[in-house]
Parts: sequence; structure tokens; C-alpha cells
Amino acid sequence: MKRLGLWRMVAIVGLLGALMFSVLPPRAIVEAQSGRQPAKKNVEKKTDEQKGDNKTKSKDDNQEPIPPLTKEQKDEPPIKIATQVVGVEISVIDKKTGRLIPGLTKKNFKVYEDNIQQEITNFSSGEGPATVVLLIDNGFQNRYFKGYFNPTFAQEIFQSAAGFIQNFVKPKDYVSLITFSMRPKVIQDFTNNGAQLYSALNAASRDTLNFSESNIYDGLSFALLGGKAYQLYNEQAGESEYVGLQEVEGRTAIILITTGIDTFSRITFDKALRITSNAGVPIFTIGVGNLFYKKYEQNFPPELRLTYLQAFNQLGAFAERTGGSYFPMTFESEIPQIMRSIEVLLRNQYDLGYVPTNTRREGKERKIKLEVDLDGDGQPDNKHLELRYRNRYFEPGEKPKK
Repeated sequence: MKRLGLWRMVAIVGLLGALMFSVLPPRAIVEAQSGRQPAKKNVEKKTDEQKGDNKTKSKDDNQEPIPPLTKEQKDEPPIKIATQVVGVEISVIDKKTGRLIPGLTKKNFKVYEDNIQQEITNFSSGEGPATVVLLIDNGFQNRYFKGYFNPTFAQEIFQSAAGFIQNFVKPKDYVSLITFSMRPKVIQDFTNNGAQLYSALNAASRDTLNFSESNIYDGLSFALLGGKAYQLYNEQAGESEYVGLQEVEGRTAIILITTGIDTFSRITFDKALRITSNAGVPIFTIGVGNLFYKKYEQNFPPELRLTYLQAFNQLGAFAERTGGSYFPMTFESEIPQIMRSIEVLLRNQYDLGYVPTNTRREGKERKIKLEVDLDGDGQPDNKHLELRYRNRYFEPGEKPKK
């Protein structure tokens, strides 16, 4: 009888979940797309409009937008291939007010690598288009976890994603939707069509063909480095190649929405941390396990309590190492504010780059330090500021090709 009661509860929760997503605009469910399918598009150099220059406009506003160009698609002189430019995206926040500080220029920044000052070669600021991956935990454990029935994980995860799509996406932005359990699924490749993203999110929310695993590390690696991926509801069509976000030019970010508990990834946390540190892509992590942990912590066995605390620390580490932010969400009412915070941070980052003076290529870790001089007196004002940027990376491990 107890087992029958439990399954009734699961059925009721599933019905409530379906009702929750029925409030989204009724749109046809689009077929999931795996990979950018470059053969179907005319790949060319960035237009003036894509670079921020509005001098030229599309002759046909209804034509399919050109997706973000990858580094391999850009027609650059061969000599640039061997040049290692280290990119750093930084948010400058006033500690006293908690507000972002706008209007800074290249002269306000100094960058050091392993305590040696570097010349800033690239710099940009202000609001601009962004290319973002929504990376969503869709493992079966989000419905039922280790003997504790909890219907809120999936709801909070998909409501957070819906809030981002609703409030963030602008005409020049590109967003991709990836879910993961045992393996990643590309639900929607990069698009700036909000209606298409909503339809894809609806499809993802109803995708229950998943395992109990939530392989976060593998999901992050896939989102950044790319690889083979299956299409949603069409796995028999075979695998398609997905280009990782690390290869996309311009302002980029990952928004990872998860409980934070990795169950069965092929790579380790240390390997995932190395990959994310090197990618130069800020990761904004939203942990949805807080309320569950606070409600049942007193009943947890010691090993489960430790699992949750470790998960929270790891989400914070991914954000801190990459220059993103960690948002431990306790209540659903926090979703709009969290998404607004991510948008403000992402839209107002300063992007700078430098070519390291150290030409060593032994795969060793290098530390990055930034100083910000607000008033131009030659002295850093870091003690009054909160600076969010990736503070280390690993140099290449191979010798450059001649």
C-alpha cells in the first residue's frame, strides 16, 4: 500500500508539472537540432552589424539569422593561429553600494600574470550581444532523490530557464539549450528566436527518457569543448557534431542550473575545473538544492549531508574560477532577481586580452591578477572593489608548430 501511495504521489506531481508548463505560450514543439549544421548556412566573416556597427542592415528581415562565427570559420592570416591571446572578462563592483561601475577604459586596468605585468592588447566595454548556453540538469534524481521524495527540483530548474529566456534574449543574442543526465542532449542549437527557445524548453521539460545520473562535469566539458550529441526524441538518427562554446568568438557565458550533485561523470572534478578555467567563459551557477537540504538536513545520514555541502562548494568553485557568480537559490520567488543579476553582470563586463610574455609550454598553471585604478592616480583601488574574473589558467602543454 505504501508503494501504491508513492506512485500516486508521483503521478500527481507529474500532472502538476504538465499544468505548470501549460501556462507558457502554446507553440508548436520544434524538432531538436544537434550541431550548427554549417552546410545549410552561408558562413562568412562577421558583418559590420555583428561587430557593433549599425551602418549595414539585412535586406530581408525575415531571413534566418547567421549564427555566431567560430574561430575556425574566421578567415584570419595563418600567423595568428600560433598566437596565444588570454582573454579575461571582468565585472567591477563597488563593495559599499554593490553596484557595477561603468565607464572604465583600458587605462583603468593593469593585468599581471604570475606577478609580471602584461600589455593589454584587446579591450572592450559596455553592453553588447552575448552567446549563452543554458545547461540544465534533467536527471531522474530531480524527481526522486535517495529515498526523499521531492517534486520541486525539476520545477525550479525549468522555471529558472524560462525566466532567463523571457527576460534576457535580445535580437542579437544567441542561446543554446542543453540538458544532461547520463549524457548531454542538444535540445536547441544556437538561435535568437525566443519563441523557438520556449518551444524547445517545453520539449525538454517533458523529456523523461533520462537516467538517474546527473553528470555535471561531463555536461560542462561538452558545452565548452563540443563533441558528439544525440537529438531529443530522435536518438536513432545517430550522433551529430556540436561545436563547443569555447570556439565561439565574442561575449560568452554558461548558465548552469542544477542541484550540484555529480553522480557518474567520466571526468573528475579536477579535470572539469581545469577545462572551465582554460575556456575563458564565465559560468553562472544556480544551485536549486538549498530548500531541500534545509528541510531534510536533520534526517540525512552523514555521507549525504557531506555530499550536499561538497556540491555547493563545487558550484561556487566553477563560478569563482571562471569569473562568473554562484547563486544558491532557496525559494522560487528568487528566480526573477537571480536572472536579472546574471543579465546585469553579463551585459556590463569588461573584456580584455593580452599575449603572455612567458612563452613556456609545459602545461603548468598560471595565475592572473587584475588591478583597477578608478581615479587615475596610479594607485589600485582594489580594496574598495569586488572584482570577478578568472584568476588562473593552464598554459599549453605542447610546443608550438612552426
